[in-house]
Amino acid sequence: MLKTIGLNQVVFAGAMISMKHSADRINTTIDGWTSMGEKSDVFEEYVQQFGRLQIILKNYQLLVKSDIEKINKIGDKLVEKDQLLTKLWK
Repeated sequence: MLKTIGLNQVVFAGAMISMKHSADRINTTIDGWTSMGEKSDVFEEYVQQFGRLQIILKNYQLLVKSDIEKINKIGDKLVEKDQLLTKLWK
């Protein structure tokens, strides 16, 4: 519902749900591979780099989720201020 500030709560809530869903879908479930007997320097380097990539993705996911929560809190505050302003103008 649009009021004084003009924040559409329905659209905002939908955007928040979409952002949370996207953050949850960042694939951080694969921890790496165990050797099946292969002896390759290239494969070992790949496994190490993949492990580093997974750590980066996990940290990225945590940061994204943290930002989403901050955005949600700001949206809640805007709704509160909007309600106060609406009461003042009536």
